[in-house]
Amino acid sequence: MAQIPNIATFDILMNHGNPKLASRYARRIIEEHQGLVPADIAPGTKVYELVEELAKYLPENVKAKFV
Repeated sequence: MAQIPNIATFDILMNHGNPKLASRYARRIIEEHQGLVPADIAPGTKVYELVEELAKYLPENVKAKFV
């Protein structure tokens, strides 16, 4: 299987994905399983917190896709 370079993967996600919606879904999954650690929730991740924090440093036109 051919491996896609990271920059191509990022471009696909930015052009066809919805980071804001993904963060909302991830937050909802964590909230629905309150009291459990993310490792015990499948699929549970708190990466959205990192994405939201890092989005503060993006240019305004890109930031709107994340927060």
